[in-house]
Amino acid sequence: MSVSAAMIVKDSERCIARCLDSIVNSVDEIVIVDTGSTDATITIINQFIQKYPHIKLYHYEWIDDFAAARNYSLEQVTHDWVFVVDSDDVLPATEQTKVRSYVRKQKEIGQEAVFDIIYDNTVAGEIMEVIPVGYVRLFPSRLRYTDRIHEQISYGDIPRLASDIHLLHDGYDINIIDLKAKKKRNIDLLIASLKSNQNNARLWLHLAREMSVLDLSKALRYLDIAESKTSNPDLLLLIRNERTTLN
Repeated sequence: MSVSAAMIVKDSERCIARCLDSIVNSVDEIVIVDTGSTDATITIINQFIQKYPHIKLYHYEWIDDFAAARNYSLEQVTHDWVFVVDSDDVLPATEQTKVRSYVRKQKEIGQEAVFDIIYDNTVAGEIMEVIPVGYVRLFPSRLRYTDRIHEQISYGDIPRLASDIHLLHDGYDINIIDLKAKKKRNIDLLIASLKSNQNNARLWLHLAREMSVLDLSKALRYLDIAESKTSNPDLLLLIRNERTTLN
C-alpha cells in the first residue's frame, strides 16, 4: 500500500504549509524538490521535516523545463506508486484516505494503472471550475514526464482510469496570482518547446489557451494549427470545445 507524494516548488511560502498539512497523513513519503526559492519556503519545509521525518527535501537547478524537474522528483521516490501534487493544491479532508485506497485496490488485482484526479479550481475559496479528466496525478513511480511545459506523464499501454479524488487548486485565482505574468511564462516555454516539436497538437492547444488572456485572435489561430496537426478524436474534441469557449 506504500505510496509517495512528489512535488516541485519555488517561492511557495504562501501555500506550502497548507498543502503539506493536507497530505502528510495520506502518503508514506513526501518528496519535495525546490527549484530555487528565495522566500521562506525552505524554512517552512524544514519545520515540517523536524516533525515529520517522512518528508524529504531536495534541490534542483531550474532549466526552464517542468518535465525535467518533475522527473528529478520521481527519481527520488522510494515507493512503487506516486501521488503528484503542487504547492498550491489542497487535498480535502474527505479525500485523504482515497490515495492509499486506490493503490491498495490496484495491488490486490495485480494491475498497474494511471489515475486522473478531479481538479477543482477555486477563486476566493469558492470552487469555480471542476475538471474531471485531464490531470493524471496517481500512477506507478517508474513512469516519467514529457514536454517542457504542461508536462504529461507517458504511460504507454497502461490503463488510464478515472478516480473520485478531488484536489483543490488556487493557482489561477486572480486575487493572489499575477495571471498575465504566469501566462507569459507559460507562453515562452510553449514556444520554446514547439521550436523542436512543431507537430505536437497538444502543445498548440495549450498555447492557444494561454494566449487567450493576452491576444484572442492569436489564440484562435493557434487552435486552427492544433486542429490541423491531429486526427485524434479526443484531442479534436478538446480543440473544438476550446474554440466554442473562446468565441
